[in-house]
Amino acid sequence: MKKNISARIVTRFKAIVRKIGATFRQERTRELFTFLGFVLLSLVFWFMQGLNEEVETSFEIPVELQDLPERTTLINDLPTHMEVRIRDKGPVMLGYAIEGLSPMRINFQEYDRGGSSFILTLPQLETLLRKSLRPTTTILSIMPDTLKVQYTHSAGKQVKLVVNGHVSTTPQCVVSGPMTADVDSVMVYGEPAFLNRIKEVSTVEFSTSRLSDTLRTTVQVARIPNVRVVPSEVTVTIPVEEMTSKLLNIPIEPQGVPSNWSLITFPSSVQLSCMMPFSRFAAVSEENFLVGVDYADLTKRPAPGKLCIRVLKYPEFVRNIILSQDSVDYILEQKRPVFDYVNDSVVVSIPDTI
Repeated sequence: MKKNISARIVTRFKAIVRKIGATFRQERTRELFTFLGFVLLSLVFWFMQGLNEEVETSFEIPVELQDLPERTTLINDLPTHMEVRIRDKGPVMLGYAIEGLSPMRINFQEYDRGGSSFILTLPQLETLLRKSLRPTTTILSIMPDTLKVQYTHSAGKQVKLVVNGHVSTTPQCVVSGPMTADVDSVMVYGEPAFLNRIKEVSTVEFSTSRLSDTLRTTVQVARIPNVRVVPSEVTVTIPVEEMTSKLLNIPIEPQGVPSNWSLITFPSSVQLSCMMPFSRFAAVSEENFLVGVDYADLTKRPAPGKLCIRVLKYPEFVRNIILSQDSVDYILEQKRPVFDYVNDSVVVSIPDTI
């Protein structure tokens, strides 16, 4: 069996070789390959001729700040790369393209004069760049053409971080707590004159809408001129929960009734429905609510009628409070009887009832 498979493979291979040989023996095929050979040869000559000419191109060079003291903090961010445009012969430029250019290394100790900043001008940047270039290379431009390094040697100050955001949820969800960051304070570095005026730092203002679940997102800390804030970004957590409903029977408590009067409502309680985060369902009871009628409303009515029911107290996380009715009947009675003395007899007056 194995010999048969091997024989078929050999036969198939020989057939392919014969087809290739027949193709090369055709006159048009030979002409095509001859033409392609001349094109390839022309490209080689053109490429070799181009290498002897001067070429201009741009490169991105990494920027590195070295020998920064341990207790020194940079105030501003240095660019990670600088764009340089140079000119030289083709072979040299090809070498730059293949090998890359060495980083521009800035030794902090060489430029620090004990102040709070130093500036590297274009000639100084060219001197630093020249260390990674060949003598024949011409520097045409450097962007940016100056570098300012701001720093401080002070220990810094810890201040409170405030999350500055606006959030909305889907109709069946609610923000179930305050937005919090993974840190409650940040360090600020700068001149003491600036730090003394800083009491707190906030995140950049952000907004998000139609949340249906807890969100964790990265937010930048707001920048302050001439001050370094560490960390520069934080992770903010926005707690979101689904809402659930609850039905409670709440007694109606009369409010502002004089001590010698009694106010009775019919009915004496009312059903209250509300929405709340699912995690708070078990913690909500009748004691968390106060529903009442106000005695002062009686003075606003020229004739007996109904009293409006008001929700006077409820948990701040509760939403969509609905009462089974918005008003009740009532009876107002005087508690103590009135005694009249007529001809040495005591006459008991019947208390008024409204």
